[in-house]
Amino acid sequence: MALFGKPSARKPEAKSGDRKPAREPKVMSARELAQAASRKGKAVALEPLGLTSMRGPSVIDWSTAPKSIEVAETSGGLSPVLENAALLFANGQDVAAREMLEQGVASDPETRLSPLAWLALFDLLQRAGDRDAFDRLAMQFVVGFERSAPSWDESAKAGTGEHPAGGGYIAVTGRLSDASASQLEGLRRALEKCVPRARLDLSSVTGFDDAGARLLANELGRARSQRMELAIQRPEKLRRALEEAVAKGREGGEGAWLLSLELMQWAHEQEAFDERALAFAIAFELSPPSWEPPPDASRRPQPVSVPPAASSVVRDRDVVAFDGVLAGASPPALERLADVAARNPQVHVDMRSVERVDFVCAGALLNAIARIESQGKAVQIEAVSPIVRALLLLVGISPRHFVRKID
Repeated sequence: MALFGKPSARKPEAKSGDRKPAREPKVMSARELAQAASRKGKAVALEPLGLTSMRGPSVIDWSTAPKSIEVAETSGGLSPVLENAALLFANGQDVAAREMLEQGVASDPETRLSPLAWLALFDLLQRAGDRDAFDRLAMQFVVGFERSAPSWDESAKAGTGEHPAGGGYIAVTGRLSDASASQLEGLRRALEKCVPRARLDLSSVTGFDDAGARLLANELGRARSQRMELAIQRPEKLRRALEEAVAKGREGGEGAWLLSLELMQWAHEQEAFDERALAFAIAFELSPPSWEPPPDASRRPQPVSVPPAASSVVRDRDVVAFDGVLAGASPPALERLADVAARNPQVHVDMRSVERVDFVCAGALLNAIARIESQGKAVQIEAVSPIVRALLLLVGISPRHFVRKID
């Protein structure tokens, strides 16, 4: 018996001509991106539901083992185009989401057959205030589906202050930089069309560099010069960061100073503006911007409020109303949901006033629903807009949670 085995034969080295060509990098879909983000724990930490189900267009399937996202091979109302558009919208890229859906319903067979994709595009056109494009799409929808198209919501034009009329909704997310130009494209288009009013949501801005601060300051300056009534929503976090930069003097960067002066104009803070303008002139040896504030939306005549119809009154204490932009892993809205669920066997979530849900918050909502259902309770989501519904379906919230059917 041999004590030592024979040495393994070396494999002959492949000749350069025999080498297989390198594989081209695979382009990840929205589903795969969601899966990868969850596995790395960067975007959202999601918990398994403990049950495996295949309910229509829910694209993420959960099981107890392994404890990771398993993407179900089912499309339902979600096409890859709609999935990517939903992620773009969740990230504040409204214009890119709209363009993707417009191309999808025109040329992608799967998207063209998805009523939810069409309804999401109607949703984006309504938000942008583009009535002409909405009407053109409605004609195509009627021909393609042989059913009535959604009607233009005239009540969307009657907003004031927080919800001004005649314009679109623009959100800036992440760190302000040159890359934020795509998110501000909606504001540029509104200015080109001389839209009288619009909304700019800054709640999800996490920081800025000098180029990004200058970019936003320039766009706000253009809006002022055109006398646009621009409702700047939730700028508090950004303004605190700007104050920290300005406190460093010249080292804080000229962009931070200019943006802080611009936001003071939009807030009609003349006394603070005059003091900062003088400090700017001393620090940078440059002429500061002039005090030319935009129109004060709070002084416009307010419409007469109409008492709500009986059917729209909050019915019971088991109704939780979400509104505005839901962002992050633990927004106050989810705390209210948990509080109401603790006292009721069934919870109705009213999302008619929700502007946007980001990807992290969508995952947190999925976790919250899972925890409530593990206690033998039920959650129903009412009046969610189509583009937001697409995102919630993408992260794995089941269609059975939505009270109003899409198709």
